[in-house]
Amino acid sequence: MSSQREKQLVRGGTSDPEAYRLYLQGRYYWEKRTQDSLQKAKDYFTQAINKDPNYALAYVGLADYYIVVGEYTPIPSSVTIPGEKTAAQKALAIDDSLAEAHLALASVHWDSWEWEAAEREFKRTLELNPSLSNAHHWYGLFLSWHRRPEEALIEMKRAVELDPLNLRYNTNLGQVYFNAGQNDLAPAQLQKTVEIDPNFADLYEMRSVVRKATGDYRGWLQDMKKNAELNADEEEAAVADAVGRVYSESGYRAALLRRIELQKEMSKRRYVDPTSIALDYAALGDKDQTFLWLEKAYSERARGLEAIEVVFENPVRSDPRYLNLTKRMGLQK
Repeated sequence: MSSQREKQLVRGGTSDPEAYRLYLQGRYYWEKRTQDSLQKAKDYFTQAINKDPNYALAYVGLADYYIVVGEYTPIPSSVTIPGEKTAAQKALAIDDSLAEAHLALASVHWDSWEWEAAEREFKRTLELNPSLSNAHHWYGLFLSWHRRPEEALIEMKRAVELDPLNLRYNTNLGQVYFNAGQNDLAPAQLQKTVEIDPNFADLYEMRSVVRKATGDYRGWLQDMKKNAELNADEEEAAVADAVGRVYSESGYRAALLRRIELQKEMSKRRYVDPTSIALDYAALGDKDQTFLWLEKAYSERARGLEAIEVVFENPVRSDPRYLNLTKRMGLQK
């Protein structure tokens, strides 16, 4: 190997070229964010660790797999949080100065609802490496979900500046615009992502949220189905089809009721985040059912609750049960 190549491998945390190649393959599939690609990413990160058990970045990759997999695969937090915590701690034990390892630990704290510790680790990550694009990306999302839109936009825009063609960053910039109430900029940003790659599943999930919120219910259902198809999720695609038929025949409220029914049925076969059902009940104006499902989400430490301060508005937010719940989550002083 050339001396320059050796330095690159050392900076990656290994002197084994094969471990480095396996790690890079893991990152490639991790960025795709589908059920199938994430499983491949996990396999490659595990192979990299087997080749070099002291490869800190490979453990970070494994932690990152657990950090995101619950968003794309029906796996509860009770499985993902221990996995991400173990891998992140292993990476830090090998190299405490590794920014990526501190970023993984920030996400562990975030998923565990340890909000102050999460922000402290985000800031530590950026002290160690101010140019780490994913740190700006995840910190931007963290700030956005905590109703700090101006700070969130600064971080997310910086992530896109550092990696302009990253599909995830571009999609989540649209999400942060939407969370900030900038409903004119959100669709335009998501369209930019479509133009980069029209087959990126996640952008359709985000666009479905925007379309639903702006009353484009047919577009909401179309994007919901497109996301499921690109993610090779036959059950979710069938749900979108069924809900679409009800919408065509009976309108929006009937469609929401049908989706709730189908999600409850699906939860008997695979994990369904209760927050999703709570959101549909909130859209119907049924506060009692909304809080019943929010309590179920709380008992499961469901990932969807991380966004509770943004995705639920009045009359849910003005209900005393909301204040009680968010206090128990540590979101209220």
